[in-house]
Amino acid sequence: MREALARGTDSRDNQNPFAVTEDEARSIIALTYGMITMIDDAIGRVLRRLDVFGLSEDTVVIFSSDHGDHMGDHGLMLKLLLHYQGIIRVPFIWHDPRSPGHGQVDGGLASSIDIAPTILARAGIQPYNGIQGRDLLSSASPEAVIIEEDSQRLMIGFDRPQRVRTIVTDRYRMSLREGEDWNELYDLSADPDELTNLYDQPAGQTARHELSELMLKRMIALQDRSPLPAYRA
Repeated sequence: MREALARGTDSRDNQNPFAVTEDEARSIIALTYGMITMIDDAIGRVLRRLDVFGLSEDTVVIFSSDHGDHMGDHGLMLKLLLHYQGIIRVPFIWHDPRSPGHGQVDGGLASSIDIAPTILARAGIQPYNGIQGRDLLSSASPEAVIIEEDSQRLMIGFDRPQRVRTIVTDRYRMSLREGEDWNELYDLSADPDELTNLYDQPAGQTARHELSELMLKRMIALQDRSPLPAYRA
């Protein structure tokens, strides 16, 4: 991507990630902060209407969003395919007027597939058989979460559509790619900016093997359990 930027041939359309200069990154970040302010104002208006109608003490408010952009991290902008922290982390705020845990911050691992089971549990509705995810309010954080991304089109910096599987733990992030000769492994505790890829380094081999096994187990656990045919191979 940086080579394409230097040549002036990078394609800046759709949602494809691309390399940026410092001035471009600063301008885009400023515009993004403006959008955040706009969203904050809009959410505030919704909450005020709940007060007006007398519903604020009888309404569970849930706030989340799509994942973010690179925002200049690693010299990149936009999103997709590279699972740096700025891309895979999303906000999730849960306000329940009947909950005693106001203002608590939970730093444990969670996934978007946990949102539906949590809502169903709060509403007292039995989840369907085989639902993925967990009730965030009544279960412990998992050892790891899985991220799956499949690209159907060719993107700049890649010579083929990408299939990526990522595992994230409290300490590590490892991403594996189908058909590529490079993968990623970062020690988030020692390298929170994800600048040193340990995947092929001697220091990363123990974590690489342990994470590969853990990823396999998590992928098996995430397979659909219902409805199932009489036999599947």
